[in-house]
Amino acid sequence: MCGKLISMLLFSILISTKGQHDDDRDLPLAPYSSERGSKAVFETLFPRGRCPERFYQSGQECLFFSTDGKMYSWNEAERMCARRVARMLNKHSQSDLNQPNMTPTKGVRALVLNTPEKTEAFRALFREYNEQNYAVRLPSDYHTLSRCLDGKDDKWPRLCTNAPYSNSTCFETVSNGPNDLCLREVECRQRYIRVACEFTLPGSPELTASTFRTCPKRGRRFFRRLPLWAWILIALGCAFLLIGIVAAIALFLRKSKQNNSSKKRAIPEPRDPPTRGSTKQEDPATQPMLKRPPPPPVPTSDYLQPRSSLDTNPNA
Repeated sequence: MCGKLISMLLFSILISTKGQHDDDRDLPLAPYSSERGSKAVFETLFPRGRCPERFYQSGQECLFFSTDGKMYSWNEAERMCARRVARMLNKHSQSDLNQPNMTPTKGVRALVLNTPEKTEAFRALFREYNEQNYAVRLPSDYHTLSRCLDGKDDKWPRLCTNAPYSNSTCFETVSNGPNDLCLREVECRQRYIRVACEFTLPGSPELTASTFRTCPKRGRRFFRRLPLWAWILIALGCAFLLIGIVAAIALFLRKSKQNNSSKKRAIPEPRDPPTRGSTKQEDPATQPMLKRPPPPPVPTSDYLQPRSSLDTNPNA
């Protein structure tokens, strides 16, 4: 029993030691000067500034780009920023007395392509050192911003394919000519990605919004750039509006039906039909004209004249 416990303990120590050894070899330890010392143009455009060794300052952020060497999958590159590069940063902070308190508050993260300076840095990496295929993230407001499209070089991180509503979260930088690049969707588990990391200088605010040049939204372009959650809210609003209209129509029909039934109750019932033997009063216009009796006979003329005998001989 004790032998099994001892063997299990040794096996766990061996596994942890091997994992620690592999983790230390995840990123090349050679400084940039040994890999990129032949050209000083990049260092002139992107100086170290307040950042530690092997980092370049861009605004209030420090950027890290791995040299040629071991490749990773997109998920592994993100973990390397949070683990290996953060550990390397802590070592620099402890050994360099001129740069105390260089540990960022929110740690080291995968690079988010949200400023024109970062786009120019990737262009220079390909132009000066022929390096590309860096793992990057899109900014959270990428689909809500409106590009000007006026022909000026605004260093906008455009996608290599016309997919404005891509569901992918894993992207890499790909050259699109000697002085341009685009972002290509990649399989998150495929191992050929370089590491690109960043962190915010201590005491500086976190960059939460992109700083690219934008123009007011116009017409249909606004609807094309709406994110998925906005379309879901619009659909829900339309559904509730339709339900409200249907409910209002049903209520109106119900009230009108009740009003009709109440009117029917108020109308008096018709009288009973007349019984037999009752005289019907007819319309005088329909009654036949009454026949008048014939006039009396006209008396003769002899009846009206006096008797002549009485008039001529009154003493008779």
